[in-house]
Amino acid sequence: MHHGKRSAIIVSRILTAHDEQIAVLEAAGLTGVCADEHLTVIKAFGDTSVYLKNENFNFQLSELLPDEVAMNVKAAAHQALKLQRRVILDDLDFDGKYSVNVSIAPFLTNGFGGQQLLILFTTNKRKPRDKSLIAPIDLSLLKLAHLGSLEQELAEAKSNLEAAHELINSSNENIQSFHEELQSANEEMQSANEELQSVNEELQTINKEQQETNADLTESNDDLNNYFRSNTNGQLFVDRDLLLKRYSPSAVKHINLRESDIGRPLEDITTNIKFETLVADIRQVMLNDQIITREAESSEGKTYQVMTMPYIRQNNGKTDGAIISFYDITELNKLLAALNINNKTLTDSVTAIELSSEIISKSLEKEKHLNMLKSRFVSMASHEFKTPLTSIQLSVELIGRVAQDLDHPIIKKYTETIKNASKNLTNILNDFLSLELLETGKIDPILSALDVVKFAKDINEDMQSLAKKEQQIVYRHTGRGRVAMLNPSLLKNSIINLISNAIKYSGPSSLIEFFTKITKSYLTIIIRDNGIGIPEDDQQHLFEAFFRAHNTGNIPGTGLGLNIVSRYTALMNGKIKFKSRVNEGTTFTMTFPVKPVSRVESPDAGYRYLK
Repeated sequence: MHHGKRSAIIVSRILTAHDEQIAVLEAAGLTGVCADEHLTVIKAFGDTSVYLKNENFNFQLSELLPDEVAMNVKAAAHQALKLQRRVILDDLDFDGKYSVNVSIAPFLTNGFGGQQLLILFTTNKRKPRDKSLIAPIDLSLLKLAHLGSLEQELAEAKSNLEAAHELINSSNENIQSFHEELQSANEEMQSANEELQSVNEELQTINKEQQETNADLTESNDDLNNYFRSNTNGQLFVDRDLLLKRYSPSAVKHINLRESDIGRPLEDITTNIKFETLVADIRQVMLNDQIITREAESSEGKTYQVMTMPYIRQNNGKTDGAIISFYDITELNKLLAALNINNKTLTDSVTAIELSSEIISKSLEKEKHLNMLKSRFVSMASHEFKTPLTSIQLSVELIGRVAQDLDHPIIKKYTETIKNASKNLTNILNDFLSLELLETGKIDPILSALDVVKFAKDINEDMQSLAKKEQQIVYRHTGRGRVAMLNPSLLKNSIINLISNAIKYSGPSSLIEFFTKITKSYLTIIIRDNGIGIPEDDQQHLFEAFFRAHNTGNIPGTGLGLNIVSRYTALMNGKIKFKSRVNEGTTFTMTFPVKPVSRVESPDAGYRYLK
């Protein structure tokens, strides 16, 4: 016997008896358990591991004892509860290891409201039987009695179950009947709910319409209030009984009204406007639906235009009052008086203007006639001078050849002078003729496919022959292509003009750069020199007709070239710009849009004159 070991059973319940009593049992050296009437262990004391199985979390005593012992203990526990007496089981065989006496005694508790059992285990040491205890009972008889008791309880339970079954059947019938009534009520409720839902949807629709109506009314009221607040003229609204219903804020300033005047008869309200016929006018307006306009003066000396008009209801078209508007026309009357005073002056001014207009018209007619004469003269002079100039140039060429054969330096010098003079005169005439055509809008450029590289090289060769001594003109082309849609004549005239200026305004041994570049969208032409440059103050006027920069000195020129170039560039949908610094040189850049080429026309295509 291992009396020093503690119990191996883990107990989860608490005995309702005082823990001091358990302590007394343990102090007495007793070993056992307290269990409820179902033999569930509540508390263990002493070393129960000798008699009970070591199974954690299992508190059923019948499962903790050996099977044979468990059956006897069950029967004895049942007997003890039934007789309310202690029952002792002697010489129980615990798996052939021990012969154990088991004492089972019932007792009442206050906590659980039921009976509990005190079960003590003692190892049999063959002591004489204690005469104070109840004699041990035959185990067979105990088992039979237990079985009989169980059968009786089973019969009672069966009877109770049958009675309960009948009661349940009766309850089921009642429940079925109640369920049918409930289902019927549910259907009625569902129908009523559908009706309520329909009514609710109608109410929601009505509520939404009401909200929209309220919103419209609020908006209309806000509009009306804003109108009254923004209206600088005084306005009154009276109903059919001539009671003041509303007035604009400006009416307080002009008519001297107060908030307390709302609802009062208009004829009882004192204002600062002298208007004796106001009430009569309102009655007349409501009677005839006409508008009456009069003038009235205030006590402050101001003049008001008073307009009385009917207030008509839109729903029935009936007049339900009147609106009276007060317009301050004091300043207007002063202006009208001033206008009357100045009317004669204005009439005289109009007469003078008409006379001046007639004089201007005559002057314009004269100027138009002079311009027409100028155009005729320029056209005639250009054409008439070309023939003798051509003759002079041919004669000079012949004289030059003769002089070359004679090797006469003086004749060569004068021949060169005549040649240059005739060339300058030809350029001047060409500039005047081009300007005249541009001024009259008679140039209609014809665009054609142009091989830009070949075109530029030809010009470069021609201009190199005209360059000064040791001047070089360098041409270079870059880009993805070499064909563009342009007017060869206008483009050639523009490029020659720019290169001629570069030659003219640059010194000997200078470099003139001539570049062309074609991209996907544009053709760019650049002409750059390192000549005298253009003063900054003159640059804004550079493209004006007959303008020449102040640093050109005695260098010949008409001031028309750049004007013609800019206008030719515009006729070909292009743009021209420049950069220049004095004594450092000038760079001109022309840009033209590249148009798709559908067919190649003759590069000699020029432009046609419009008549």
